[in-house]
Amino acid sequence: MPMICRADLKWAATMVYAAAEPSDGVATAEAVFTNTGNYPIKITATHTSCGCTAAVTDGRAVAPGQMGKVDISFKTLGRRGLYEEAILIDTDDPAAKESTITLRVLIRNPVELLPTLLFWQPGEALTPKVIRVTVGDGFSLKNIDATCADPGVELHLEPVRAGAVYKLTVTPKTEHVKATITVTPEIEGRAVKPLVAHVRVS
Repeated sequence: MPMICRADLKWAATMVYAAAEPSDGVATAEAVFTNTGNYPIKITATHTSCGCTAAVTDGRAVAPGQMGKVDISFKTLGRRGLYEEAILIDTDDPAAKESTITLRVLIRNPVELLPTLLFWQPGEALTPKVIRVTVGDGFSLKNIDATCADPGVELHLEPVRAGAVYKLTVTPKTEHVKATITVTPEIEGRAVKPLVAHVRVS
């Protein structure tokens, strides 16, 4: 019996994820597929739902048993929050000429401080106050450090959930303090600017 020649494209996942910060300019992801048939398969076109998303391939046919990919990018400048974009992919697979891949991208700063100003009013007891340090979803924290050049401010940084949430306890030791706290995170695979918070004791 002669072998029937067919292409058969199987996606590793139809939902792909990316995380980025607004200043990155772009978030990137890959949609990976395998040709499980016995005939070469080719992506002939891609269509995105807005100008902020692009999806490209190298245009080559993928041999049976081999893997291919679609490179997806999403513009992050001026954006913040969770976005979801559908990408329509045309192929020469007779059984599945169209596929839809969904990109879900979270745009936020890798690490955020809240609040960024601690203030003690005149006559207020110099009791400790807390800054919450949160690592954004999709970012892998390797290390984090908090410093203050003013010896009149005592810091204590401890994990609430290691790698995700930290508590920075700030205790002024003298009155009339005007100091800056620098929080320096180390994120896997990217450079991150130090974050600052301010201490004011009147």
